[in-house]
Amino acid sequence: MKAFIFILFFCSSLFSLNANAATAQDNTGEIELTYRPIRTKDGTGSTSEEGLPIRRSIQRQIAYAYIYNKVVSIDFNAAIESATVTITNIVTGETVHAETYSDPTTLNIDLNGENSGSCLIEIEADGTLLTGEFSL
Repeated sequence: MKAFIFILFFCSSLFSLNANAATAQDNTGEIELTYRPIRTKDGTGSTSEEGLPIRRSIQRQIAYAYIYNKVVSIDFNAAIESATVTITNIVTGETVHAETYSDPTTLNIDLNGENSGSCLIEIEADGTLLTGEFSL
């Protein structure tokens, strides 16, 4: 009987360790960023005066974002004049962080004072908008 209780206790301990590890992985690592075309006032995404679509080459990834211990790090892999970073809580719609940076290379945004939850990050730079979701 003691052996059965020991095995049951051991298995439940392993389960709780795995659950905690899975939770830690949800808010640690690379944030997958997706390219989104920037829309103009007319909603077409075109910037030509005639309203015609403009052909563009395939967009390269201008930045990579990571989260670790509620700190979002953004690495820009090209020289950029300015970048606007907006982080929004998806559930409440509250803007958690919004700032424009001049000549950014690496940014570290500390979100330790913010509540846990799902967030949306938007990085706008050089006519490109990158978006991604992550958990705090």
